[in-house]
Amino acid sequence: MRPALLLLVASLLSAQAAEIPAGGRVTAVTVYADRAEVVREASVRLEAGEQTLVFDNLPGATDLGSLRAEGTGAFTLLDIRPDTVQTVDVANPKVKELQERLAGLDTATEENRRAEGRVEARRTALGKVLDRVTTAGKDSPSPDLDPAKWGALVDYHAAKLADLDKESMALKAKAKDLQKETDLIRRELQALQAGARKVRQVARVTVEAKSAGEATLRLSYVVQGPSWGPSYDIRADVAAKTVDVAYLATVRQSTGEDWKGVALRLSTAQPSVHGREPELDPWFLAKQEPMPPAPAGVAEARPGFLASTSRSAKVQLFNAMPAEAGEGEPRVAADSASVRVVAGGVAAVFVVERKVDILADNKPVRAPLDRRAYAAAFRHTCVPKLSPHVYLKAKAVNASDLPYLPGPAAIYVDGAYVAGSEMELVPAGQEFWTYLGADASVKVERRLLADRTEVSGLIGKKTVSTVRDHLFKVSNGKAAPIELVIWDQLPVSNHEDIKVALDAPELRADDPNLKVDESKRLEWRLDLKAGEKRDLPFRFTVSRPEDVVVVGL
Repeated sequence: MRPALLLLVASLLSAQAAEIPAGGRVTAVTVYADRAEVVREASVRLEAGEQTLVFDNLPGATDLGSLRAEGTGAFTLLDIRPDTVQTVDVANPKVKELQERLAGLDTATEENRRAEGRVEARRTALGKVLDRVTTAGKDSPSPDLDPAKWGALVDYHAAKLADLDKESMALKAKAKDLQKETDLIRRELQALQAGARKVRQVARVTVEAKSAGEATLRLSYVVQGPSWGPSYDIRADVAAKTVDVAYLATVRQSTGEDWKGVALRLSTAQPSVHGREPELDPWFLAKQEPMPPAPAGVAEARPGFLASTSRSAKVQLFNAMPAEAGEGEPRVAADSASVRVVAGGVAAVFVVERKVDILADNKPVRAPLDRRAYAAAFRHTCVPKLSPHVYLKAKAVNASDLPYLPGPAAIYVDGAYVAGSEMELVPAGQEFWTYLGADASVKVERRLLADRTEVSGLIGKKTVSTVRDHLFKVSNGKAAPIELVIWDQLPVSNHEDIKVALDAPELRADDPNLKVDESKRLEWRLDLKAGEKRDLPFRFTVSRPEDVVVVGL
């Protein structure tokens, strides 16, 4: 063999011998709205000289261009090289377990279907026996007409039918349960198999050690798919006048690797959004030219008046992530957690200081961020023109250091679930309202007392006036005083000949309990004692010349 070829073979063997499986485990994760940055840490013993540490089985959705490495020890980082290794399907014991369970369910479903068939066959046979006993053929003697025997036969037939009905109902219920369990396993199996692959993502990190010794290497990479969003449990205690806000982060991932005992960080940054603003293209106007007649049988195109080629970007911070049907309640990553917020130039990061487990099954996991009770002011509000209900809401101040991000909220009042709602963006230190649903013990009825038209003035200069007369019947059925706000509106005139006047109640500038805004929306503020009832008049007049027709009244 030639010396040069021998040298090349020796070189290749030396390079292969220098590869060291790094192993390692996931120790830290930063989750964004649609991806995550994962840190995998490995402790290895390095020999003196150049060698390559191999981090195997990276998730299939890993962005290989995001690989970064750092560590501690007496070594120098030389190179990070991603690689895709062709291989056979990666064996997944969970997939095999689910497939075996699915096969067992298929067998049980088939047995249940055959049992249902046997029940129906017995039902048919029972009917034929009754027909045979009660029907005489041409050459057969007439059936025995002994009432005792007929009664026993009818009772026996009814009892057997009842038994068959019970058995049939039980089998149908079992079939539903089997189908539900089958669908659940198929969804889980589909989620797992979606991550199955015939290739492995590998990161090769080449280092040079000055001397032999222990070292710790941390590999970070970005993987697409994981996500998180805020959610809230809000519990109002009306008697204590408090609102308890449990701030939760709902996280899910199906990357193919479990995150167990990881340091979790949740970022509000949006890597999917471009780093700079979009550019405006010219907005051209063109003269509309007559279109040539369309050929017979061809639909005519509708010309446009404006042509715009401007680009736009739509940004959505978070999406609600309800649990999928059949998933059940989200897992809780920890009973409680202390969280600190790291504010950056364009985003905030929630650092969960307790270790959490998030499995790669795409099921929602709730990580508690914060929980605290606030003193609250409660208020009842209503719009009787649009809804007969009176609604309760509470105002509090976010006294925590955490901003409340937009997300779904479950609302409880005095220990009972009342509604699902949405939390809006609430920066730290800012007031916010919590909407607590309808309160049936407070009633406001809007009655129309009169709707009449009056004509006044001299001949040729007559004025037509439409008078709408209402009455609000207000009742506080609670054993405590309340604050009530009622909203209604006056019509807004868009013509100088159409005049709108508020006749009742009297509007005074120094009255803080009755206000009218620029859109002519009226707001009554009432302090009602326990059990108090009150009548509020509301009357307005719309006047116009006789020859003016009003639209919208």
